[in-house]
Amino acid sequence: MRWIRVVGIVVLTALLSISATYFVMDKNYKQEASNKGTDSELGNSPKKEVKEKFVSTVDTKFGWENPVFSMRIDDWKSGDEPFVGNLVEEVLQQMSHQKIIADEKESSIMITPERIDILLQMVEENKDEYERSEQYLDVLNRWKLGDFSSVDQDHNDMWYLQGSKQGGIAYGIATKEQEIDYIFRVFAKEVVEVFGSSIHTN
Repeated sequence: MRWIRVVGIVVLTALLSISATYFVMDKNYKQEASNKGTDSELGNSPKKEVKEKFVSTVDTKFGWENPVFSMRIDDWKSGDEPFVGNLVEEVLQQMSHQKIIADEKESSIMITPERIDILLQMVEENKDEYERSEQYLDVLNRWKLGDFSSVDQDHNDMWYLQGSKQGGIAYGIATKEQEIDYIFRVFAKEVVEVFGSSIHTN
């Protein structure tokens, strides 16, 4: 008999607790709805933050790392045979893939200050070998300073010099977040900062 009383008290307590919780939640909900209505009537509706949806710039069909060209740059030393002109154009174009937005990106080479220095030295030492050495130097010198504010145009210039007329045209510059994602997915490197900026500062 005693246990029936205990069970009854437990059940009664549980019911009272659930009822009280429901009552408080219902009251809060109505109060919140009332406040929102008042704010809207007064024109004080809270501004909603619109977060842009993240869009990856990785071309999952063709845009993977070009380890052959990467190693050729890294292994080049002063006095070695330089790349032919159209290979310099190809390398610059593939390096720019890291920082641009385009529908197609066939192969990529990670941009590093060391690679920019090597290419600068190669072009400087072999100016007479390149018909467009001044154009290459202009791009590389800006990149060396971390100025990638016209990297999309640099990409397209190299693309056209190679005779390409359609597909793969850059139509924007990646955000820092997109570039970090690109470096991680294409080059398997985790970075917090990226080299250079799309906004040039003097």
